[in-house]
Amino acid sequence: MPAPNTNHQERLAAILGRAITDDSFATELHKHPASAAKNLGMTLRIDEVVALKGLDLAQLVESSKMLRSSLAAHATFDPQQIRMD
Repeated sequence: MPAPNTNHQERLAAILGRAITDDSFATELHKHPASAAKNLGMTLRIDEVVALKGLDLAQLVESSKMLRSSLAAHATFDPQQIRMD
């Protein structure tokens, strides 16, 4: 049986992932979290709205860039793992 907040975590991860890659969405998310989530087909709980309003999205984006650049340096590509379905 999955953890009771799995859906909650997946929903927030999807929203934050979009905010990191889409500046206009990040702005909308900061101003109107419920409306931004609704544009993605999601309904937020009140505690999620409060949490998202309190985020420093500029810091989140900067942290994401640093993480991606450090991961890219260690990424390997194995052509034998490619599937051509």
